Amino acid sequence: MLRTISTTDLRSEIKRVLNEVDYGQAQYGVEKFGEPTAAIINLEDFRPLQALKQQQAACTLRETLAGIRARNRQLDPAELEALIEEARADFHRGQSDRADVP
Repeated sequence: MLRTISTTDLRSEIKRVLNEVDYGQAQYGVEKFGEPTAAIINLEDFRPLQALKQQQAACTLRETLAGIRARNRQLDPAELEALIEEARADFHRGQSDRADVP
């Protein structure tokens, strides 16, 4: 069950909230100035979401690479390889940026 909690209440009730989440009793939507900003869920629920995001990112990368190849059939193979490497680097930068966010 998703419960809503304000950032103000969360500050004063963090221990209780984390215990409820840890034991699977609740999930929380955190609101800042009345607007939803974050969710607090246990790791058991979080891991499949992360795996799904990684699968989607890999699929996007494959689609991007296929699009580059299709649009650039006339390119020199070395130039095409440089574009592919650039797309891979962008993908990995995006992955590390997401990993930095708790």
